Formats: sequence, C-alpha cells, structure tokens
Amino acid sequence: MTGGGPSFGRGRRLVEWSVTAGRRALRTLRLDGPAELVSRGTLAWSQARSLWPSSAGLGCCSVQSLSVRGPRWDPEGLGSVFTDHPEGCDVLLVDGPMTRAARMELPELLSRMAEPRWVMAVGSCAVGGGVFRGGYAVSGGVDQLVPVDVYVPGCPPPAEAVLLGLVKLAERIRVEGGPYYRVPPEEGAML
Repeated sequence: MTGGGPSFGRGRRLVEWSVTAGRRALRTLRLDGPAELVSRGTLAWSQARSLWPSSAGLGCCSVQSLSVRGPRWDPEGLGSVFTDHPEGCDVLLVDGPMTRAARMELPELLSRMAEPRWVMAVGSCAVGGGVFRGGYAVSGGVDQLVPVDVYVPGCPPPAEAVLLGLVKLAERIRVEGGPYYRVPPEEGAML
C-alpha cells in the first residue's frame, strides 16, 4: 500500500494505527465530554431499571418481603428480579431485628456483593430496633452498622411499601448517576 493508509502486515502496527485514528476522530468530532456524559447517563439508566434485590432477615418483615416476589405484585414489571445469592444481587433488603448474630454476619454478606450496591432497611425493626429495641439480643437499627440508602417503615411493612422503596431507590440511582469510576481525560476518556 502506498500513501498514508495503514499497513496491515504486522498486528502491532495495526493496533497502533487504530488507536491513533480513534483518538484523532474523537478530537475532530469533539466527543470527549459528551461521550462521557452519555455513557454515565446510560449506566445510571440501565442500573436503575435492572435492580437485583436479595432479602436477608428474620421475623415477620422477611415474610412480607417474600410476598413481594409473588405474581400479585410483579416486581419484574419494575425491573426488579429477586435472587437468593448475594453474589448476584446489587440491593440488599435487610428486614427484621438486628440481633448480635446478624450484626456479625451482615458486613460479611455485604462484602460478597458486587459494586455498586445499595441497602434497604425494611420494617421498623431494621429501621430503628422496633418493639425489640433495648432487649438483650437486639442492638438498634441497621444504619448503626452499614449505610442505608432507603428506609421502608411499618410493622410489618405492606408489599406496596416495599415496592415503593424499590421505586424510590431506582429514582435515586437515576438522579445521582451511580458510584462509577471516572477515568481522567489524560488517560483516555473512552476505552
């Protein structure tokens, strides 16, 4: 080949040429800033519409959270697919009283979840201790141990309240954009 076109004889030269051509195209079209904004908005949009909650708790609140999974309330219509494995979820519904045993297990359960992750406190026991607050084994609300994103009050909270909590969490993710890592412009804004 003659001229300024690429020479495809070697793989390394092809990669170098494609990288420089891509950077030239980005500079020419001035897509560095808008592309980052579009990708951030797209990530927030997709994350807000595909929540994968998992329930962890004891008592009557957890039974009420289980009833949300049924066909009557249809959380899949809102984009929420319940799972039983913490490795596959991004929202943890903590329901029931925070006992001493659960207090030791909750950080380990959160560490098994992938980032970004959110926590919902479901029921008055998870929010502030409920009727068991001040007892020997119960130690206040979940927010004393982990940061909570959405509180759902009630004893036990109705299924509509749990679904409303998921909707409010999706709205918060859409507005805030999610905790995504930002690549500095000198390292290349797009991969």
